[in-house]
Amino acid sequence: MNEESRNGAKLDNFRGRRSERDGYAFICRLFYFFYFASFGSLFPLLAVYFKQLGMTPAQAGLLLGIRPLMEFASHPFWGMFASRFKREKLLLIFSLIAMIVFTLMIGFVQPTTPFCIVYAPEGNQSCQSVLSPAGRTAHGLLGLVKDTAGMGRKKRQASPQLIDTIIDMSMLDNEHVAGLAPKYITTKEVCNYDEKAQGVLVSPPHSTRVYREPGVQQAFMLILLLICLGEWFSSPAVPLADSATLYACRENPKDYKMIRIFGSIGWSIAMCLMGVGLDYSDTFRNHPCPARENSTSEKNYTLCFVMCSIFTFVSCLLATQMKFGEDSTIPTAVGGLIMDTRTDEVAPAVVEKAKARQLQADSSAENTWLTAAKALRNIHIVVYLVWVMTIGLGAGIIFAFLYWHLQDLGGSPALFGIMTVVNHGSEMFMNMHVFKFINKYGHVKIMIMCLGANVIRFLLIAMLDNPWMVLPLQIMQGVVLATTWAAATTYITLIAPENIRSSAQGILNFLYNGVGRGLGAIAGGLVINVIGTRAVFVLYALWCAAAAGGGYAINKFFRYEGIKYSANMFDDNEDAIDMMSAPQGLPIRREGGKLTEAFSAQTTAVNSNYGTIDPTQDAYQGCRTPTINM
Repeated sequence: MNEESRNGAKLDNFRGRRSERDGYAFICRLFYFFYFASFGSLFPLLAVYFKQLGMTPAQAGLLLGIRPLMEFASHPFWGMFASRFKREKLLLIFSLIAMIVFTLMIGFVQPTTPFCIVYAPEGNQSCQSVLSPAGRTAHGLLGLVKDTAGMGRKKRQASPQLIDTIIDMSMLDNEHVAGLAPKYITTKEVCNYDEKAQGVLVSPPHSTRVYREPGVQQAFMLILLLICLGEWFSSPAVPLADSATLYACRENPKDYKMIRIFGSIGWSIAMCLMGVGLDYSDTFRNHPCPARENSTSEKNYTLCFVMCSIFTFVSCLLATQMKFGEDSTIPTAVGGLIMDTRTDEVAPAVVEKAKARQLQADSSAENTWLTAAKALRNIHIVVYLVWVMTIGLGAGIIFAFLYWHLQDLGGSPALFGIMTVVNHGSEMFMNMHVFKFINKYGHVKIMIMCLGANVIRFLLIAMLDNPWMVLPLQIMQGVVLATTWAAATTYITLIAPENIRSSAQGILNFLYNGVGRGLGAIAGGLVINVIGTRAVFVLYALWCAAAAGGGYAINKFFRYEGIKYSANMFDDNEDAIDMMSAPQGLPIRREGGKLTEAFSAQTTAVNSNYGTIDPTQDAYQGCRTPTINM
């Protein structure tokens, strides 16, 4: 009877711990849902918002591309801070509050609107349009607060006669090159324009506003400063949340992926709702250049800033329930830890092929990026990393300028929301089945296939005239990004010696999310500024083709360079794969399944902010570490 009582007590204790873990996992799921819902409600739309403020593609690309770079720059500082002070929960809440503050501050910044463009008076046969002083000057969210409180100096209201004559110039331009913005005012189109008296004036497409170019540049510089500061202070949020979730899942690390997937769900739902909402947000309180209904496609993005802040505030409340243990992973170690957990999904034969090219490094060497970079100089690995970086460049271009491009083709925010659901849905599905394809084709072939898919996808995007035809291509995007990241992370994890593995993973993360996504947006904006979006999509497709073909040729030419075992291990041959077995002692599966046992050495791989399943990937990323993107 005593034995039965003891067994019953143990069973009750087990059930109690199980119930407690399930309850905490539910809190984590809610946190990821609302946190990434905040990103999905605003950040994918920032490019078209900046476009509406009169900014050029180069300016918008820099504003979006600087985010992942600033995040990488801030991680060493926050990693040391968390290791020294051990106040993880306080830092998590602080970073979320910082995100709310800086997001709202960005919404406050808008250039003033001094003029509108109206049809020329009847009887004037010499020109089509003229400048007219704007009505009430709008100042974004700050103007909304002042209007609500009844503060501020009143400006004259636009008369009904003026409203009937206000023009959105982009709706009259039939020769507009997709992607080029804004439109510079000239005397050829606006006959009473005087550059000496009025300065350089610009009119963004899909808007009736006219800005002074110096005002746009001032707004750009201020927003750039706010983004850099905001990203610095808010970047620890996702790594800290991941650390708390990993600590809770230390007995079964596979639970982490099923918890984190709620971030993708939150991102998709929020973006879809914002898209529908923006389609009905074409009215503005005291708009300086109000136009007739259906005469402009300008949208009121105040809704996005407000919802982003609300979702972040809810996630901040949930963060107060996060738990951190004494041995919780520091923020800078989370990325590499997640990469390591997926290697046991790779087939033994594929593992042996990867191990054939294992990097050579002194076992006593310090675990630094410099040591790992020297080990990664193997010609085959360099080619592979260039492939990964190339796909990252494409992800950066798409995140920054796909909506920008489709808007010029007549795409609506509702379409953007549906695109996000399709993209994230395909990426989540692929993330669950990706290793079936990696195990069948190997790490090298699968990367070439991803580059080939990018060639097709970008060429088709460049050819589209109907924006709704992009939806099937969103499926392809989700498949490519999920496959690329799963293949790259497991490949680098398998080939890197244990003493430099975390640094090698950090270099991979930097090349994909920093150089790839960040510089992809920046460089893409600079080129779009000159030749438009269609030409840039074609150029990137050609670069993917050249990278795939050139890399394949280099690998064949240096066929046996750096091969550790037998020469035929470089071949992606199905018969060869079937005949191989895992090398003796290869740690394919971890003893006990505990993260603390599997990874005793701390890693230094950094996190990024785009996507939602794998914390090393984010939609700009930034949004901050997932495999699923925007």
